[in-house]
Amino acid sequence: MDGGGAARAVVRAVSVSALGVLPAFLVGALAVQIRADLDVGLGLFGLAAATLFAVSGALARPAGRLVQRLGSRRGAALAAALATTSLTVIGLAGSPAALMAGLAVGGLGNAVAQPSANAVVSELVTDARLGVAFGIKQSSIPAATLLGGLAVPGIALVAGWRWAVAGAVALALLLLLASLAGREAGQRAAAAREAAGARAPDRGLPRGGLVVLTLGGFLGSAAATPTGVFLVDSAVAAGVGAGAAGLLFAGCSVLGLASRVGYGMFVDRHPARSAYLFIANLLTLGTLGYALMAVGAVPAFVAGGVLAYGAGWAWTGLFHFAVIRDNRGAAASVTGSVQTGLSLGAASGPLLFGVVAEAASYSAAWLTAAALSLAGAVTVRVSRRMVRRSRGLPVGRRARVLDPT
Repeated sequence: MDGGGAARAVVRAVSVSALGVLPAFLVGALAVQIRADLDVGLGLFGLAAATLFAVSGALARPAGRLVQRLGSRRGAALAAALATTSLTVIGLAGSPAALMAGLAVGGLGNAVAQPSANAVVSELVTDARLGVAFGIKQSSIPAATLLGGLAVPGIALVAGWRWAVAGAVALALLLLLASLAGREAGQRAAAAREAAGARAPDRGLPRGGLVVLTLGGFLGSAAATPTGVFLVDSAVAAGVGAGAAGLLFAGCSVLGLASRVGYGMFVDRHPARSAYLFIANLLTLGTLGYALMAVGAVPAFVAGGVLAYGAGWAWTGLFHFAVIRDNRGAAASVTGSVQTGLSLGAASGPLLFGVVAEAASYSAAWLTAAALSLAGAVTVRVSRRMVRRSRGLPVGRRARVLDPT
């Protein structure tokens, strides 16, 4: 595929992915205004915020199969339509129940959005650029967080939170129109066949290895997602000033975005290195970051936050890359499988973290995140061994690091 076509594919993937998670992060950014207006307690609001990811995880596999049949363009249009509906319901919500209903629709939209985005990247991006493409695509989460953050001072504090949501509805409608106005299915199919002809045949993943890898994604996501929810508040509790905590959050978000793209560029330049080992090593570094945040001292907390964002939450692009690289012909359906773990982890992680922090302390909660991240690192390594064994490749110490599996 030409460079312009690959660039358009990545832009569309980022847009669809960001739109899939935007309802959750926008509601999180507008938490103060929404809670005051709808009289939502902290516990109920946390449950509402987790609704999108819970629904997304529960429906990820059937949604992936649906997108595999519909194609990436129609899947993107469906995701945009669902996101538009979700944001509209949220913007008109007059009760906590209506808010949760809107986020539940958003969960269905996210379940469709992620396999649609992965499918378009898989169809139209060559192997030489696949890593950076998924790194950029996974920057959609920091992008959605950034959009949510900008909506607070830019719109919510001036005109009210409902107008901020209305602005997001307008963005969703624009993406919906762009998806419907995309190239004809025949042209896209021809481009996909052209790209597929230049690729090696899919090696696939053994079912057991895919299941264990999905578990690893669940554990890593459950460990990492609380950093986007509790970093600022726990930083203040550790002694960081409120303004400095906000700057730390912004800086870590930019670092996380840059790291995802940088790691993608690295695996493209070093295709013989194992992406699975890379992921496991990043999760291990994330373990160290969460442990440092548990210490409580300001310098340790800042260093831990940098490691948490730069490593512990920057592996998701590599995760999608590693899975899709061996399943280019079934990118949407395999995404549905692994997205189950990622989304359920994103839903349960902040809930568990909040419970532990309230019952014990932030230090105990960050140590819990460290344990989850370490367990995720071990699980990803076990999955790699299962994949290599299924292909008749050496495992353990006989397995070379310079190997793409």
